Amino acid sequence: MANLEKIMAETSKSYDNSRKALNNQINAISGDLAAQQDRINAQYAQQGKNLDNQRNWQAQASSMAASRNGGSFGGSSEIANKKYYQQAYVPAVTQMQTNQANDISAAESDANQRRLSLQQTLAQLNDEASKYAMQRYDAAREAEREDAYRQQQLALQKQQLAAQNSWQNYLNGANTPTQKYGVTNDTAGGLQFRNNNTNGSVKFGTYYGGNGGSWNNSSILNTVGDMFGGNSNEYKRLQEILKYNGNKKLANAAGKTYNYNYLSGSDAALLNRLGLRLG
Repeated sequence: MANLEKIMAETSKSYDNSRKALNNQINAISGDLAAQQDRINAQYAQQGKNLDNQRNWQAQASSMAASRNGGSFGGSSEIANKKYYQQAYVPAVTQMQTNQANDISAAESDANQRRLSLQQTLAQLNDEASKYAMQRYDAAREAEREDAYRQQQLALQKQQLAAQNSWQNYLNGANTPTQKYGVTNDTAGGLQFRNNNTNGSVKFGTYYGGNGGSWNNSSILNTVGDMFGGNSNEYKRLQEILKYNGNKKLANAAGKTYNYNYLSGSDAALLNRLGLRLG
């Protein structure tokens, strides 16, 4: 019987490689982000050093200019340095810090978006695995229902055939009391052929020929279909044997068994079980 838990486990396992690849990508995002942050911080640290170097250079240039012009170190050079600091250095540092914060924020946002996208893909993968498992389960249950229906139909056919045979046997007994061979149904639903005089078991071939059956392939096949059923293994296999060996004639095996180099072992066994010889 179809087991939902087993099917879901088997189906989920088939998605393990894809699931593992997605989880590896998700787990790698934090490390990638940290490395990106380090690169951004290093880049802006270098920019900060460049600004500091430029400020120091500007202070030296202002001091030297004041010296050449006869000014004091604390006079015009200090004013020039203050002006540079306020108008150039501070705005540059402020802009650099803003840019650094924006780059860090963009890197974090990108990492979060990639993580969310991969998590959504992983969730969709798990949903797909669950849906596929349910499809497999539904298909298995449907196959079971169809098989159960076939079994019921076969059982019904056997019951109908048994009733038909019972009625036919009654008619045969009423109309031909001296008929030498008879047939009954056993408890398993099979047919038992017997000699009415000795009550000994015989095979279909003896029953058929002894009761006046015509040794014509079509007549024999039709009788097998009528007695064993059109869906029976006996009828279907005998039909196939005659289909590919139509130039040969069926006859009573008279209690003997035969081997055939042109038939499979199972087909030869069927003929021997029916008490028929093909030659």
